[in-house]
Amino acid sequence: MDIALVLLAVSALIGAATGLRCKAFVLVPIALLIALVSAAVLRVSGFGTGGGIVVIIGCLVLNQATYLLIQIGGLGYGDSNPSSDDVFDDVPRSGREQAVNDNYGHYNKRAPSRSSFPPEI
Repeated sequence: MDIALVLLAVSALIGAATGLRCKAFVLVPIALLIALVSAAVLRVSGFGTGGGIVVIIGCLVLNQATYLLIQIGGLGYGDSNPSSDDVFDDVPRSGREQAVNDNYGHYNKRAPSRSSFPPEI
């Protein structure tokens, strides 16, 4: 039973590490690796078929649940969630500043726009 808890804990840690560093498509090879390694370890440890399958499914679910929790928590890959960040949609948000503050605390106004060339007569 101790080996099952170790496998579950390692699967959760792998899910957390994957959530912090990788994108979702990496979960497929990791899930395959977790399933194969868990099956081999459980077989060597003398687990039966039914108990081994339950532990492997638990490892896979825990791995992906941990990955998902890391991603939802905003700690995941790129630290950017497009659904919660301000995205560029060509619509300025209200209350934005029109000038840029330089190093000395002065506001620099945007340069006036140039006239079209050739000048209209």
